[in-house]
Amino acid sequence: MQEKPNVEELIADSMTLLLIRAQKLPKRERLAIAQEFREWLNGSCKVEDILILDTRIK
Repeated sequence: MQEKPNVEELIADSMTLLLIRAQKLPKRERLAIAQEFREWLNGSCKVEDILILDTRIK
């Protein structure tokens, strides 16, 4: 039986991969992403500040 993955590890892996991919972006966009992560990590993010993209095919 396969063990259920740890949620914190999944989040950490996803964030790491995202930051690696972000290195290919222009500097201005990298700085914006870094600022968003800082706010999120410091807990200053509110639910209403979160942008959700609806990418479902309609």
